[in-house]
This record gives sequence, C-alpha cells and structure tokens, in this order.
Amino acid sequence: MSKLMVSVAGIRGIVGDSLVPEVIVRYISSFSRLLGKGTIVVGRDSRPSGKAISNLVCSVLNLCGRDVVDIDIATTPTVAIAIELYKAAGGIAITASHNPSEWNALKFMNEKTLFLNEIQGDELHYILTENRFIYEKFDKLGSTRYEKEEARKYHIKKILDIPYINKTNIRKKKLKVAIDCVNGAGGVILPELLRDLGCTVTKINCEPNGIFPHGAEPLPENLGEICALIKKGNIDIGMVVDPDSDRLALINENGVPLGEEYTLAMAVDLILSKKKSDIAVNVSTSRATEDTAKKYGCKTYRTKVGEINVSSVMIEKGLVIGGEGNGGVIMPEVHPGRDALVGAALILEYITEKNKFVSEIFDDLPSYHIVKDKISVEGVNFEEKAKKITEKIPAENLDLTDGIKICGENDWVQLRKSNTEPIVRIFAEAKTKTAAQNLVKKYKEIILE
Repeated sequence: MSKLMVSVAGIRGIVGDSLVPEVIVRYISSFSRLLGKGTIVVGRDSRPSGKAISNLVCSVLNLCGRDVVDIDIATTPTVAIAIELYKAAGGIAITASHNPSEWNALKFMNEKTLFLNEIQGDELHYILTENRFIYEKFDKLGSTRYEKEEARKYHIKKILDIPYINKTNIRKKKLKVAIDCVNGAGGVILPELLRDLGCTVTKINCEPNGIFPHGAEPLPENLGEICALIKKGNIDIGMVVDPDSDRLALINENGVPLGEEYTLAMAVDLILSKKKSDIAVNVSTSRATEDTAKKYGCKTYRTKVGEINVSSVMIEKGLVIGGEGNGGVIMPEVHPGRDALVGAALILEYITEKNKFVSEIFDDLPSYHIVKDKISVEGVNFEEKAKKITEKIPAENLDLTDGIKICGENDWVQLRKSNTEPIVRIFAEAKTKTAAQNLVKKYKEIILE
C-alpha cells in the first residue's frame, strides 16, 4: 500500500490505495468542524476519480449540516476566488496538481481564500485524531447547489480588472497563442480568457477529461507536442499549464521553452516597472527573479516552499507581486494564491508593451540555468545524509529555510524532502546548464552512496 501524503494544506494519495473513502470522510468531517459557520465551495480538476470524490465530499459536508456550492471542474485559483464570490467559510479543491492521474488530493482553504497555515493544520489533525466530528440530524442537513459558469466568469472578470494591464492595447496586438492544458481544469477558462483579450488561440490537450497526454508538470521534457506545433510557424507565444492551472510555463515563437522560472521573472519585471514593491518568493526560486527586483531597488523575501508561506509574507508586508518559481504567479489584488491565468494576462501585457519577439525579450532577462531532479527516499536515510553534508559546508554558505540550500557566488543547490511525493527534490542553478547539472549529479551521488 502506498503512503498517504499529509501536509498542512491537505492530503494526497493514490485513489483506491492510500486515498480511500474512509480517509476522505474523516478529513472532510474534521475540516467542517474546523471552520466557522457558512457555506463551503467545492471544485475539482478533471481526473477520472474527481467526480466520485466530489460527490462524497459534498455528501459528507451536507451530513455535517453544511450547504455546499459545487463549481464542478474548476482551476484551483477559481475555487479560491469562488470562496470570495459566495462569501463562504472555506473551500476544497479536489486535485493532485502535477501528480499522475491515479492520484488525487484534498486541498483545504479558509475563508480568506488561503490554504491552511500550520496552526490551522495542527488544529485539523487534532480534530481528526480525537474523532471530534459533528453530524446533524435529518432536519438540519445541508444541501448542494451547482454553479458551473458563475465562478469561472467572475475569475476572468477579476483578471481583466487588473489595473496594470491595458486590455485595449493587448486586443489591438491580436496575438497568436498556442496553449496546452494537459486535458486539465484549465481547458475551458484559459482559452476563454485569451479570446477575451483578443488572441487567436490554437488549442491542444484542452479537453478536460483527465487523460494526461504527457507528464503533467509544465517542464521542457513534457512540451514536445506544443513545441513542434509552434515550430511550424505563425505563433507568437506558447502557454502550458498543469492540471489545476496554478502553474504557467512559456514557449517562445521558435518553439523553445523558456523554463517555468521565467514566467515569474517576466511578471515581476512588468509589475515593478509600474509600481515599486518588494517581492516574496520561495527559497527554490531562480535568482533571475531576485535580480529583476534588484533592478528596481526592491528587496526579495524568501520563504519555505509552499504557496501559503509565500502568500503569508505577501499579505503581512503588503506586497503587490510574488510567487513560486515553478510558474506560480501570485497577485493578491486578484487573490493571494498562485494563478496561471493571472500569469497569462500579465505576460500578454508584458510582450505587448515590449513589442518584441518573446525570444528577444528573454535575451534581455538575467541569464541562469536551473536543473530540477528528484530521487526516491525509499531505503535512504536522508536526514543522516543531510547532517553529514551540512557539517562540511561553511555556515555562511548554508540556507536551512527549507531543507538544505548551499549557496555559491554564482550558483546554488538545494536538497529538500517533498511535501507531496515520497521523494527528495534536488534543484541546482548556475550560469551554465553544465555547471547546474554537475551540482545535481554531485549531490545525488552523495545521497545515494
């Protein structure tokens, strides 16, 4: 049996193995008890298991006396925005994000549209372990109503109302955009947003059926089909999202992936050119974004990996833009979570203003190469290996914010246990791809020896 992955924000597992009805019932009952009074929003990505899990989630919430707004297949940021729209007590996104289709997950959000923080996560697990569930009698049960269109349209409206984009100028540009939504939740809303901004949209893998035609993460090795399409010509930019559309990767007009790290760097460059603000990113994010902020005299705050960690700093300090380097742009003015749709709109404004080919714009950005790898932790005592590594590194070169990050003048490498998979992630960044690959290889061998 596979292990159920438990994090502050929720649970993730293989359906029918570690993620089974009994587990779902207990966690949903605990989440209902955690929240204050009010409706709960439920949405899901397009995975084959999503509908059945959604039905169960809604039924359990009804038994807890909760009314539910079921927005059906929706991006994770749309679920968050629907909490605001319906003035709900919280929300549940049923999505395993970039995991393969046999996985699914429950992601819990509070009334502020944020994923649960550590304090709320601890309280949730206390309720769970103590079986402190409350179910109502027959005459006090909740009900579920279905709203497929309203939340999506509200999400698009909020993006179109961003004051830093000029809708008229983007529409005049008549950009030609190719998109790959990996048959996930973004397959309806992303084309709709782009068409609202006057784009001609060429779609592949936009049927929200949950059958992922390639690896679900928007990484260069998974983008062969759309890159081949763009190389045929007459496309200005390619955009690729993950199954729940909180990550956005870009491809230039020649069919060359920019790397998902540069989505955030470009968004930051756009916003800081209009409004001076410090930024917040996680500790794994490329230095390209930090260098971009420095250009405007702005500070970069670095946090642990995890959307809630970045969002919390942004809210506390009143920051305008930030995110995670995996293509996750956060703009609290729309909502305080990663949103590929926000990223897409900002990128269209950026390339409209620059009035250059995407390849030329990319050449003007700080140049780094980041390599991302992972290894299974089965049979590996990672904590022991990590201790040995840190003992050999000078303190001034160590960042222990999240896992181990070893920083050099022009490079860094990070080793971190994943919160969502039974793996250790190894990221390295340097001025050349070879140097970054060598760093990954070196520390991979150390862990596995």
